[in-house]
Amino acid sequence: MRKFTSAGLTLLSVLVTVKTQALPVFESKEVALYIQGYMTTHQINIQGNTELIDGASRLGFNLDVPAYKDWNVGFNIEWGLRLVSPNQQIIISGDQQAEPGEQQDPLFVRQGHAYAKHKFWGDFAVGKQWAVYYDVAHITDWYNVSGGLASGAFALGGDGGITGTGRADGALTWRKRWRALCGEFQIGLQYAAHVADLNIQAEGARGPDTLLVCPPEDCEYGISRGASLTYKVDIGDGLFIGTAYNRVNLDLHTKRGLLFDISDPAFPVLIRDDEVINASSNDFAFIGGIAYGRGAFQQGLYAAYNWHRSHNNELAPPSTTAGATNFFNAIGSESFISWTWGKYNCYSFYGGHNLLKSHDDEIFEQALITGDKYRLGYLFLGFQYQWNERVRLYVEGGIDDSNDVARSRGDFIAAGMRVDI
Repeated sequence: MRKFTSAGLTLLSVLVTVKTQALPVFESKEVALYIQGYMTTHQINIQGNTELIDGASRLGFNLDVPAYKDWNVGFNIEWGLRLVSPNQQIIISGDQQAEPGEQQDPLFVRQGHAYAKHKFWGDFAVGKQWAVYYDVAHITDWYNVSGGLASGAFALGGDGGITGTGRADGALTWRKRWRALCGEFQIGLQYAAHVADLNIQAEGARGPDTLLVCPPEDCEYGISRGASLTYKVDIGDGLFIGTAYNRVNLDLHTKRGLLFDISDPAFPVLIRDDEVINASSNDFAFIGGIAYGRGAFQQGLYAAYNWHRSHNNELAPPSTTAGATNFFNAIGSESFISWTWGKYNCYSFYGGHNLLKSHDDEIFEQALITGDKYRLGYLFLGFQYQWNERVRLYVEGGIDDSNDVARSRGDFIAAGMRVDI
């Protein structure tokens, strides 16, 4: 089994603020400082147990400085917050997930990057930020309680930082927009390198009852590249079409591999510490999406759908496989539909689905201890009341359609509140 360890806002921070509002703290001709984020919590009943838990709360700051000629530069920082129940074990939203090792921290880094933007040259950013892959994946990630489980963005049980598909770690991005053909195009390019080590363990790789381990400092996530293309068409209330691709090289090279005899799994015996491992692989994800409407929870209909395919981008729960890795190839789809009405767009019904399945991965599926496929599926239905510009109340339920391999949380019903800054 292989395990994994380890004047206003700019376009580059649009994905940060698209679900929140920014409040000016200080503005002058030289600098503008904004605070952004929200606090959300919900009472959830899941598998017969009722708990008060945190949602995907966050707090961030954006500093924007007019620079040389038409350039604007600045930085954006954002933290995730777990304040209501810091030790909670229930995580059912992809956007709520943190980096490996930070899942139980009450305060964790969501983003931290510097940027420079120019109307002609485009927008550059460096640091931890929304990936260009998420330029497409975000169109279905609007649920108040769950969601974001099947787009390939929040990969490996984390925030997609290491894979470069969610909140990408150590990334350099460039985005450029232009108008053409009755709409607006945007291209995004992304590069990252050596952002994390890999802790790889493979049973049976050197014969029965053996365990081969690659030292994390030798095996790593190597060069990562991504690209996206989106097109917003001026048709009706607005049509969005987009696609994105991300690829990471997995470097698996060492002369210090550890080979263990695991005849007695409770007491592994080191056979040698100079086993040669010379291999390479990759982690890739492709996504396509389409959406119609003014936006989620905006007046009228908003409908969005995306589909993705990935290789080594998803991770099954520990101890679900024997004799092979718990990385797997997957296909997934997500949908989100909202209907909003009222004088101030205060009433919304919404729903959709998330579905993630193992696909075209014979080695993984044969290695499963229970079952022959991985399947994580949810159907969602909810109602939202926008009390005022910054406060919303909501009820959201999920019907679990997963199999035993996914070890999902089960059906749930939740009622909660969100307060925006």
